[in-house]
Amino acid sequence: MEAAGAGVGVPQGAERGPRVVAVAVLGGGGPLEGEPPPYSPPDPRSAHLLCPPFAPPPSSAFQPCPQPGAPPPFIPFELRPGPASPASSQRPPKDYLVESVLVTVFCCLLTGVVALVYSHETRAALSRGDLAQAKAASKKAQSLVLFSLLFGLFASFSWVVYVLVALYL
Repeated sequence: MEAAGAGVGVPQGAERGPRVVAVAVLGGGGPLEGEPPPYSPPDPRSAHLLCPPFAPPPSSAFQPCPQPGAPPPFIPFELRPGPASPASSQRPPKDYLVESVLVTVFCCLLTGVVALVYSHETRAALSRGDLAQAKAASKKAQSLVLFSLLFGLFASFSWVVYVLVALYL
């Protein structure tokens, strides 16, 4: 029968002495005194774990710079003009900036300033490519420009009538 401390795979008659696995002495006089050891590169056998290699590009298709006088590389497809999509054939909405400035100065200050804000919003939406937002802001700017123009014409006509009535009556 084996002893309680005997390991698996050890013959029965073999003596087992004490085994030292690792020793670290933290303090004076130990191996950790002085300068740290110089840098050593990682083990080349474990380098693939740190940075997996990339697949090299096919040598026939990859040329970093075309050679002067060489024919152009083969392109496996042709670019043909196809039917235009409905979104690309539409014109971008108008921003009504000039009209907003004119009705702000000459017709109605309050609604003209709001029309200026919406015309600027239209331009911002167009610059970021948001056509739905640009269309909505353009419609609001158009409505405010038209309202300002009609209000300005009404106010001017009313003022002229008031002055004429006040002078002749």
